[in-house]
Amino acid sequence: MKIRIAPALGLLAGALIALPALAAETADTAPAPSAAAEPGFHGHFGAYRQMLGGYRGVLKQLNLSTDQQTQIKSVFANARPQLRSQFATARANREKLASLAPTDAGYPAALAAVQHDAAARVQLASDIKTQVYAVLTPEQQAKIPAIRAANKAAFAARRAAWQQAHARAAEPATTE
Repeated sequence: MKIRIAPALGLLAGALIALPALAAETADTAPAPSAAAEPGFHGHFGAYRQMLGGYRGVLKQLNLSTDQQTQIKSVFANARPQLRSQFATARANREKLASLAPTDAGYPAALAAVQHDAAARVQLASDIKTQVYAVLTPEQQAKIPAIRAANKAAFAARRAAWQQAHARAAEPATTE
């Protein structure tokens, strides 16, 4: 049985040549993301998620009513401009502090600004949490500690499994 490589290579080359054109055509016909879609928290907004202590994931597990979901989305939407402003200010102040030596005359003022930013971040997170808790029923509020504990245990189990797998992969292969 003879294998003919030339025709297969020709087909492969043709497919590779046509792929960029197909991708461009698909991109043109793809629907644009909706502005009303849930905003998501990507990139530097990971700090936003971390600042709120993972409550966004907890809220998904509380079986919120449609009205509660709308109210909570508006809380986050109203807080977003403050968060963006606070993050930008904090980043600029951290960069300024990092560029100064402790012996510089402006170092104490830069340090005070970074400390103020940290306190403002904690206060903003507390304000958002307070507004979210005001939307929840007492039963939903009572479920949050158990959900957070379960999520923490699940994360710890995943991390332990990853560490074990990583440790096994790092072990040198033994020959018998």
